[in-house]
Amino acid sequence: MAFYQQNQYPNQFQNQRRSGGTFSNAAINRTFTFEDSFGGEQSATYAGIFAKVGYFMIITFLGVAAFFYMHSYFGSHGYTVSSTIAEGYVVYSNEMAIMIGAWIITLIAGLVAAFAIKTIPVSGTIYCAGMGYAVAITSYIYAAQYSGIVVEALVLTILIIAAMAVLYYTGIVKVGEKFKTIVFTALIASVIGGAIFGLLAWLAPNSTIVKSILKVQSGPLGILFAVLGVLLAAALLLIDFDTIAEAVTNNVNKKYEWYCSYSLMLSVILLYLKVLRLLARLQNNK
Repeated sequence: MAFYQQNQYPNQFQNQRRSGGTFSNAAINRTFTFEDSFGGEQSATYAGIFAKVGYFMIITFLGVAAFFYMHSYFGSHGYTVSSTIAEGYVVYSNEMAIMIGAWIITLIAGLVAAFAIKTIPVSGTIYCAGMGYAVAITSYIYAAQYSGIVVEALVLTILIIAAMAVLYYTGIVKVGEKFKTIVFTALIASVIGGAIFGLLAWLAPNSTIVKSILKVQSGPLGILFAVLGVLLAAALLLIDFDTIAEAVTNNVNKKYEWYCSYSLMLSVILLYLKVLRLLARLQNNK
């Protein structure tokens, strides 16, 4: 098992590097270019990785707290209400502007982290803070429409994470290159499809194709696609667990802990949002 293999091949990394070999994880190989990121005296550990996961979680929760603080502030100071979602649930005009800004900052920080791995301690922090705010307002809007949905989504997210960890670390599920290719292909297709639909909905919200897609989303097919989204996010968790295990097993430099923890945090946030959407569609079809 990966948890018990971290000292099995203490010189595997150094030997593999001398021979010009590569690891199965592309991100590990990319990091070779960043100021001798590997082969240092200190190696990545599970404790170090999950400590950094805890750090990113705290930053995300601070983003969540920022939303509720500002929401309370806007309400107590008589700011203009942009929309009323349900009784007792309103969105202020300032919040929409902040949310758009949070999404833009999050997108930029995410792109920087993706293409400049060594910036993750900073770019990852900015991403998690912005994402915390965006997730909070998203959850607020869902909670206004579906009673108890946020708690249900949180519980299910935790259960799925635990189930994926058990499946991976017991060896029931193997994460190979074919598995990664399928998952990343599905992820890219999902992102492209979502971007195209978002663009169409913005440019032509009343077009036939947009109305048809919205109709599909509100029916059984919409539930099926939501389930597939949850499965995709769960599969990304498995890949993250494999990345973590490989980093620790191969004695990768401690700097790489930031990448592992940030990647895992991204998957957790994505999983929560996918579960939230699935629960909403299930309630719509009752």
